[in-house]
Amino acid sequence: MVIYYLDLLWGLNVVIHIVLFAGTARLTKRTLSKKRLLIVSLIGSCSIFIVLTPWEFLLVHPIGKVFLSILLVFIGFGYVSLSVFLQQLFMFYIVSFLAAGTMIGLETMRFSAVERQGFITDISSIMYTRFSFPIILLAILLIWVIFQGMARFMKTRRQQFSKIVNITAVLGDTEWEGNALVDTGNQLKDPITRFPVMVMEINLLKDQLSKKELEQWRHMIRSQRVEELEHMKQWKDRWSLVPFRTAGQDMKMMFTLKPDYLLIEEEGKPERVDSVLIGLEANVLSSKGDFQMIFPADALSTSKHDNA
Repeated sequence: MVIYYLDLLWGLNVVIHIVLFAGTARLTKRTLSKKRLLIVSLIGSCSIFIVLTPWEFLLVHPIGKVFLSILLVFIGFGYVSLSVFLQQLFMFYIVSFLAAGTMIGLETMRFSAVERQGFITDISSIMYTRFSFPIILLAILLIWVIFQGMARFMKTRRQQFSKIVNITAVLGDTEWEGNALVDTGNQLKDPITRFPVMVMEINLLKDQLSKKELEQWRHMIRSQRVEELEHMKQWKDRWSLVPFRTAGQDMKMMFTLKPDYLLIEEEGKPERVDSVLIGLEANVLSSKGDFQMIFPADALSTSKHDNA
């Protein structure tokens, strides 16, 4: 006779769900409040009580598992867009498979440490019939350590990839230069041409514009006065608008210019980039003055690939 302690199983499932969803939120850089984390963990752990009902087969079937995971991810993170939701769902699967693999690996090492005689088929048939409580707790601790290590590794790699380069923009007979931060997080693109957008302080144009024109442009950008583009005389055929949204803000329009090309000097080697837009920013990008532009890393990688 097999005895199930559902209260212990339920409590253990709550802890496991907390680790899974906290790890998913950390790796996807999404905000998950403690209240929402607790709610989704409680709901997810309650699925074990379905074994007491005639609908147990629904939880065992793969379709039932997929439906349950979609429901839990929706409860935990909500729905922002299809791409964001799929990213969170797939990361939840990766985290879940990592957790399951960790427990199986620990159980395999524990089992192999015990002297047993017999054929491999006999051993494998009983190896994973049950997992000890200490093994599960150790697996949860190890999984959390892995999540922390992965998050730090990804942050370190991101910092290593972010660097300062010198960029010269050429537009007709005019050119200007400044320092740019190469950033993997800048993924803004024009929705029509799919050109990446490099953000630049409007102050870099102070040598090309009069003081009055510079203030007019700055006011136009800050107040989002799109209608003033019709009265622009300088670089009239190079202007465009790119919609964008920042965290906690409504949709805005970025005023962009299409240069002839950019020259990016990296490690003493110039790289030419043609398919890029320059988005003008009225405010200062770096309080320390380290850079005046934010250049998308994807555009630099694409340029290197084309030149190769």
